[in-house]
Amino acid sequence: MTHGAGKLETLRPSPMKWLAMLAICAVFVWIGLRVMGTHPLVGWSCIVFFGLCGALAVLNLIPGASALVLDADGFEIVSLFRRSRVRWNDVARFGETRVGLQRLVGFDFVDGHAGSDRLRRVNRNLSGFQAALPDTYGLSANELATRMEARLAAQRADTAWRT
Repeated sequence: MTHGAGKLETLRPSPMKWLAMLAICAVFVWIGLRVMGTHPLVGWSCIVFFGLCGALAVLNLIPGASALVLDADGFEIVSLFRRSRVRWNDVARFGETRVGLQRLVGFDFVDGHAGSDRLRRVNRNLSGFQAALPDTYGLSANELATRMEARLAAQRADTAWRT
């Protein structure tokens, strides 16, 4: 299967990841309920925090809530039904990074790209990249970074060929 810059490809997060998150949250909500009588603050804190996290997991299980769409012009990140678009021409490089315990795909913008320089500096200090994808969409971070870098290279080659 080729992953040229022109082919439309939609990647979705693993539902197993979100089901596991939902199960973990349910356990902590149950723990919160169990300790309510003796430690009300701890109980309520567990119920509220893990209840909200569980709701987030349920939202991410809804079709269309999360995805990465790759096309000839760039990629679109869909996260909790919000969409943000990045053009291939605006990206300098992709690579694997670690944020906390999670491995993600980071990317840098080309020089002169509009946006918050302060936020990019903070992100670079945290991860080594100016921005990152929120998920690996069922792939390893290395596989996704390699796929994204291949599409970026294909787009650059196509642009160079046209000029």
